[in-house]
Amino acid sequence: MQHLVQVYNENAELIEKFIISTLNRLHIEAATKKSFVKLHKTFASLELMYECNKDLIQVSSNFGIGLDEAEQIGKDRGYLFDKKDIDKPYYISEPYLSSATGNLCLTVVHKHENGYVFLDFRLRVLLERFHLIESKTVFRQMTKLSYSLIGGGLLALGLFITFYGLGSFVIYLFSQEKMSLEVVFKPVIALTLGLAVFDLGKTIYEQEVLPKTQNISEVFNPKSLVTFMSSIMIALLIEALLIVFKISISDYSDLPYAAMLILAVSILLFVFSRFMPSQKDANKSS
Repeated sequence: MQHLVQVYNENAELIEKFIISTLNRLHIEAATKKSFVKLHKTFASLELMYECNKDLIQVSSNFGIGLDEAEQIGKDRGYLFDKKDIDKPYYISEPYLSSATGNLCLTVVHKHENGYVFLDFRLRVLLERFHLIESKTVFRQMTKLSYSLIGGGLLALGLFITFYGLGSFVIYLFSQEKMSLEVVFKPVIALTLGLAVFDLGKTIYEQEVLPKTQNISEVFNPKSLVTFMSSIMIALLIEALLIVFKISISDYSDLPYAAMLILAVSILLFVFSRFMPSQKDANKSS
């Protein structure tokens, strides 16, 4: 999103001149369904259109593609802009994240005799119209669908592993089999892995599928990686501990295998401990 804002700022003068000249040519003086359809034929990036009186009280419905919301009539829109800013015939806002759609937008306010017409444009589509960024609509939809399937699959798998671990432990409690360390450790490992897989799926859904309405920062957030790696290392340490217990009871000849697993996890812990301070420093500097 930061890239979109940068491209817009570099070409803002050209884009604003085009929007203003086109609106002057079309003579839009009121927000109606008919005027929205007329404008949308020229501006495919137009998402929303509504009208306010001179006191910035909304007097028309919200018009959009398949949208006609009369519930918004009578709402005070004075919090959106200062009247000093919209005193001229046209005012164009800075890019912002729409709370309604989650898309990066900019608003054009057209002042006329009876009030103001508000026009919300989707920034990405507007930049694609000027060929300032490459249009990859089909590719983006396929990518989003892929992330949805992968993220949803990980969420489902995480829940399955969790319930499998709990279910197997409950079955052992009501069975006639003798309780052992393996019976206790295996559900713990399953729950730990279930947590790691579920958190990974949740992170993919939040970052790649759901609208990013909180901020436009693209700084790497290591929280999901920390949670995933911590869960994996805990599961490996539990498995190594279980192997050591089993070997100590049965046969010491297999002890080197357990030692190799513990050594591998120790190296992983060392690398992970070196990664965290460097990542914190990188986030502070950014």
